[in-house]
Formats: sequence, C-alpha cells, structure tokens
Amino acid sequence: MIRKKTIIILWMLTVLLILLFQGCGLSYRATQKDFDSFLNKLFVIRVQADSLSLNYSLADPKSYGIDEAETTLGEYGVSSMNKEMLLLENSYRRLLSYDYDKLSPDQQLTYRILKAYIEDNMRLGANLYYNECLGPTTGIQAQLPILLAEYKFYSKADIDEYLALLPCVYDYFADIAIFEREKSKLGLFMNDKVAKKIINQCNAFIENPEENFLIKHFNEKIMAFDGLSNSEKLYYRAANKAAILNYVIPAYKMLAGELTALLGTGTNSAGLCYFPDGKQYYENLVRVKTGSGRDMQGIIQLLDNAINSGIINITTLTMKDPYLINKYLSFKAFPITDPEEIINDLKADMKKDFPDFVPVNCNIKYVPKSLSDYLSPAMYLVPPIDNFTENSIYINGNDSKTLATIYTTVAHEGYPGHLYQCTYFRSKKPAPIRSIMDFPGYDEGWATYVEMYSYHISGIDKGLAQFLEANNVVILCLYARADIGIHYEGWSRERTINYVSNYIENDEIAGVIYDTLLEEPGVYLPYAVGYLEIMELRKKAQLALGDNFVAKDFHTFLLDIGPAQFDIIEDYMNEWIKEKNLRKAG
Repeated sequence: MIRKKTIIILWMLTVLLILLFQGCGLSYRATQKDFDSFLNKLFVIRVQADSLSLNYSLADPKSYGIDEAETTLGEYGVSSMNKEMLLLENSYRRLLSYDYDKLSPDQQLTYRILKAYIEDNMRLGANLYYNECLGPTTGIQAQLPILLAEYKFYSKADIDEYLALLPCVYDYFADIAIFEREKSKLGLFMNDKVAKKIINQCNAFIENPEENFLIKHFNEKIMAFDGLSNSEKLYYRAANKAAILNYVIPAYKMLAGELTALLGTGTNSAGLCYFPDGKQYYENLVRVKTGSGRDMQGIIQLLDNAINSGIINITTLTMKDPYLINKYLSFKAFPITDPEEIINDLKADMKKDFPDFVPVNCNIKYVPKSLSDYLSPAMYLVPPIDNFTENSIYINGNDSKTLATIYTTVAHEGYPGHLYQCTYFRSKKPAPIRSIMDFPGYDEGWATYVEMYSYHISGIDKGLAQFLEANNVVILCLYARADIGIHYEGWSRERTINYVSNYIENDEIAGVIYDTLLEEPGVYLPYAVGYLEIMELRKKAQLALGDNFVAKDFHTFLLDIGPAQFDIIEDYMNEWIKEKNLRKAG
C-alpha cells in the first residue's frame, strides 16, 4: 500500500507549538478545547511540510485554515533532520503539559497514541545516517512517479501548483545525493547490488523521455478536466512536458550517476547489525514498522511459533485429504479474475463478518510498464481526509496470468482491506492528526488478516483455501524471521539460504529471498508481525468471551479504534471484553 509518502523522514513540527496555551489549571472543557486546538495546529503544520503531503491529505486546505502553502518537496539531509528532532522534542513536551485525566475518552486515546508515536520516532532518529529513503521497492525514486501521477487536480490552481512542484524534484534528489555521499564517507552506503538495482530502475524510468508515462498520464488528466479552454489545455500540456524533460528526467539521470560514482564504497554487504549502531537502529525500526510492544526475542518467538503451527496445520490438512497437494499444484486461477467483479464479490460476501462499508468509488488502474519490474503486485493510494470517496488501486499487470490469481490481492488492497479500513475509519471523523500518523503494522496487519480471510470466500475448494492460507502465513513469517536473522542476529547469506531451504527446498529462490531482505530491512515485518498481533488479539478475545465472541463485533472494535500501537489496542480490548462480559452477565 502507498500511504502519503512522507518526503521528510521525521515529523516537520514547529516552535509555534510551544507558544500555545500551556493548559495548566484549566477546566475540563477548556483543557479539551485547547487540546483539540493543539492537535489541529500539529496537523496543519505537518501537512504543509511538503506539497505532496498537502495534496494527498486535504482536498480543501482552506477549510483547515491553510490559505497559501509553499510549493516544495521539502528538504532532505542531516541538518534538516536535526532541526526536526529538536522541534519534535518541543512538541513532545507540549503534549505532556496536558492533564490526561481532564481529556475526553477519545482525546485520551489520541494522547496515548501520539505520545508513543513521537517516542518511537525520536528513538529512530538517534541514528540519522542510518535512514535510507532509496530502495528498489519502497524507495522514493520508485514511488514518486505514481505519487506525481495521482496528484489531485481539484481546481486550476492545483494544476499550476503541480507544474511548480516538478522542478523541485531535481533539488530534492540533489539533497538525497549529498546525503548518500555523506553516508559513503562514514562507511554507511548501501551495498553494490542494491545500488545497481536502483540505478537500473532510474534508467528504466527515463529510457524513453518523450514517451514518459508522466507526460501521457498528465495529458489524459488535462483533456478530461472541465473548465479549461483548448488553448489552456495546450499550454498546460506543453508546460508539463517541458518540466518532465527539463527537471524530472534529469533528476533521475543525476541520481543514477551519483549512485554509480559511489559504487564500491559500501563497507557492509551483510545485515544492519554489522554497522556500528546497526543493531540498535534495527530494533527501533522494528518497533516503528510493526507497532508491536514485544522485545526482539518476543517477536522472534511469535514468528517461530507461527511457522511451526503452520507446518503442523499443513501436514494435518494433507493427511486428511490425500489429493490436496495435487489440488494445490494444479491450482491456476480463482473463479473470478476481473478486478471490478472481484470487488463486488468481496463486498457482498464480507457483510456477515464486517460492519457496513462506506459507499465510495474505487478506480482500478494499472502500473505503467516502465515501473512494472520494481513496484509491488498492487497498491492502494490513501485519499485525502476530506475527500475519501474517490479511491484508486493500482495493479501491476493486466495480463491473464496476473489477473488469474489477483483475488486475494484485491481483498488486501480493497475490500475488506486497505480501502475499506481507511474509508471506514475516516467516516468516523477522528482527530485529523490520526489520519496522517503512519502505523504500517496495523495497516498491513489488517490487510494481511483479511487477505487470509478472503481465501475462504473466494469460491475455491474449502481444503485448498485452508492450505493456501496456512502456506502463505508460513512463507510470510519465514521472510520476516529471516529478516530479523539477517539484520539483528547477523545471519550470513549461507545460513539464511540454509534456513529458508529447509522450508522451500530451493537454494536459488532462497538466495533471491536473502537479497530482497538485504535490500530493504524490515520490509515484510509489518505484514507478518502485524497479522500475528491481530491474530493474538482475536485468540485472546475468543478465549475470554467464549460463546459470546462474534467475529463482526471483534472486527468492528478493531476498525473503530483505528491505526495504533498494538499494546494500546490490547489495553482497550481488555476493557471491551469486560464490558461485553458484564452485559452478558446482566
């Protein structure tokens, strides 16, 4: 899933927050009103940090008091990160100045989530040069083209803003190049395999400049935009093409050249733990990516248990049905393969176990060929808070082979996955700040949880659905466990291949998995650990509620509380369980 891409690593906060009323000695009502004001100012400042964040967060900035905002992609570098860290600390002190007991229940929840969120990000910011915004799959150079393509045009002013933003790409990439050179001098530059992948990706994107999809896509948007004269449409098309050719294409070319010049300077071709502070950085990264309150050994145990249970489950299923392996090997397609039809099927079948969904539009789009080798199989673009009725899902490939097995992927990205969870939560009108905090563990954990659920409503054989679910859980947890092995425990390539080969019996594939995990540390953790944390919550609720447990109620609880850290969610779930048992006893 692509959330609003945060161009600046840490939260862009401001010293103006310190100047707000301190709230000491205020009445309950005054404290709550002041706290809301604090959260709103925090939100407004954050979304103005860069033009992409603003466009992806708000359709109507003026309704939030934002009349004018600087056109920028922000800055990238240790200097700006240090400034942001200082401002983050100031905002943290401002948050702590509020009397928690005087806040409303909703505000108390936001307080706890925000407090832990800032603490986690401050810990992660202790090793600034370990930050990496480049990566073959999740790097800014991979996701920026899609983010630019989906920049929303609500008015003519938005088109002008977009065109003014394109030259900023070169300056922003220049900042990244400087940062990578600084990392190189410190011995923290990426290994050559990863660098070459990113270089190849940049070169693929600019291979045919005149035919670049950002030119074609923009032209289509402009021609469909109401209220423009023919001469204005021609002007905008020419201006966009010039900006793409003069700034965006050169930015990618420059970045590829800078990374090429740094080849051979990486001192570590193994996991993060082989850097001086790499192990500490990875621990903090795991906390941010998963939202789990467990220590590293606790997460390792959680993954190991899931893998072992999955293997037992697979074995049991194959013993019950001697033809199951043949069913698995011969499985080529789900009954429904058209993405639009899949969404309609999922929406109909999920009604029994999930609360009603908000009526919104979903546009299915396909990843441009120039990006297809580097992006995920599918992605959901999170819509603005104040205009979440228009949603887009990108699918990587529209060939029959890809679409044959896309059913569960559409469930992950659409219903009951990201699109459903996002629009459901936003319909509840939470504090705006909650919609821009990033909780990949909750988000991807939920989407993975319902992806596994979707096997059972897809129309395939029941035993095969159970097998596919169990098999995919094992594989996902296997990747996450190997990630920890590589970056936290120092597993070598050979040890990782041996570990993975115990399960998939293919050294070549195991080698590819090692390379993938080395490229982007923690990339599978939100999916695996997030999923397992949700399963642990469900098991706890089922055990405590017994016959009183209803899946739809549990899902409603998770969706209502929204994205957060799992230890906070568990605290609230304990109270939810108590209330349900009291109602039953009464």
